[in-house]
Amino acid sequence: MKLKVLDLGCGKKKLEGAFGVDFNKYAGVDLVWDLEKPLPKKFWGKFDKVYSSSILEHLGNPLNFMKNCRNYLKKGGVLELTTDNADYFRFHFEHKKITQFFGAYHATLWESQDHNLETQHKMLFQMKHLETLTKLAGFKITERKYVFANNVLDRLLPEKFGAIYLSIKAKKN
Repeated sequence: MKLKVLDLGCGKKKLEGAFGVDFNKYAGVDLVWDLEKPLPKKFWGKFDKVYSSSILEHLGNPLNFMKNCRNYLKKGGVLELTTDNADYFRFHFEHKKITQFFGAYHATLWESQDHNLETQHKMLFQMKHLETLTKLAGFKITERKYVFANNVLDRLLPEKFGAIYLSIKAKKN
């Protein structure tokens, strides 16, 4: 049996076979929609899995977004969510000489005057915050992990500081 998958914020990289929703009309996007708002009721309770990668940090109300994700799932459906890790060490260097070696200062992504959803970050999360949001939205967490980029230096650090992303898998209660 093929699972029905909803890819929220799919951008240009929609999961194969998924129904893709994004703020922008890219090739492959099935529905252009403001993810700050719930999808129409015809999408509620229709999906086995809701997938969202690197979207939560762009939203003004991430708890509402996660509650909406729960609404789109069938009973027993699964949420797979990935977001930037606020503790990632490279996000905390501001000096230009340091950022050339270690990477960009992440705060500039929400301090800019550019209000494009693709670049504007509203907040970042630590794992404990992501877990709390997930539980408040009515999910039971089945897996949590720190996701590393392909960088040897990052892997030398404790996962909390070396991982660029946080990932949660959770089941609808």
